[in-house]
Amino acid sequence: MAERLEPARPFGATGVTVPLLGYGTAPLGKEHISRQHAERCLNHAIDRGITYLDTSPDYGSEPHVGAVMRTRRAEVFLATKINQRRKESVLEELQQSLEKLQTDHVDLIQIHAVNAFADLEQALAPDGAIAGLEEARERGLVRFIGITGHARPEILAHALREYQFDSVLCALGMVDHLVSAADRFLLPVAQERNAAVIAMKVLGHGTFPNVARSLRYSLGLPGVSLAIVGMEQTAQIDQNVDAVARFEPLDEEEYEQLVQDVKPLIEREMDEAKEGQGSLFWLHDTKVMGWDQKDEPAMVAY
Repeated sequence: MAERLEPARPFGATGVTVPLLGYGTAPLGKEHISRQHAERCLNHAIDRGITYLDTSPDYGSEPHVGAVMRTRRAEVFLATKINQRRKESVLEELQQSLEKLQTDHVDLIQIHAVNAFADLEQALAPDGAIAGLEEARERGLVRFIGITGHARPEILAHALREYQFDSVLCALGMVDHLVSAADRFLLPVAQERNAAVIAMKVLGHGTFPNVARSLRYSLGLPGVSLAIVGMEQTAQIDQNVDAVARFEPLDEEEYEQLVQDVKPLIEREMDEAKEGQGSLFWLHDTKVMGWDQKDEPAMVAY
């Protein structure tokens, strides 16, 4: 049985309370990760109170999560994502996820990687993703509807004004503050709309030198409900649980030290990006999930 990870916070206006730390399961979808190892990590995380599980059809981890959901579904808040943008395609994709997750519903379904205004318009169209997700909610397949994005927080803020999303998932680490001002664009609107805010990339995809300080920065931002962190080993789970269990916002000196830690990483990223490389890859994510001229789901670059 899962222990309760304190402190916990409200998840927007949903009436649900979530732990400060969520499990980003993308690392469990890597080719070298066995089902046995993934189940061990997931069960350990749930036992330690990480009862918010985040996955996606892209990660390859949905089947691993599903193996654990056979016995522990009632203990967790389960979130996944959709990549499609048309109503019927969305419903098909969601059904495939439910089968892999071995459950009849997810708690949160998110329109994934909205990185352009054109993409948002497609999702909001009469036969778009929102129409499909609203039908799914009416059928009891999902409880809440959210949206995600990486490098364009201003688009996510606009999305919250256009539709009453229950949640928004955004990169909200120190690097995002310094590069895209994600917190300044997005958080005031999320608070105004009472949408839950989920912080991702808070450890800089493993590049930030101080885990606890980085977590504390993101969790100290106004309106953030929790941070999701990718974890591949049980030792990482324990380290992160211990860090959030002693959560306190950064003081001014710690904040300035984190800024100084991250600035060289940004400078290196800008140089590496010119060569098509870089660890902070999401800063350059401008892909658009759109429709091609034949009106079929496709990756379209605008």
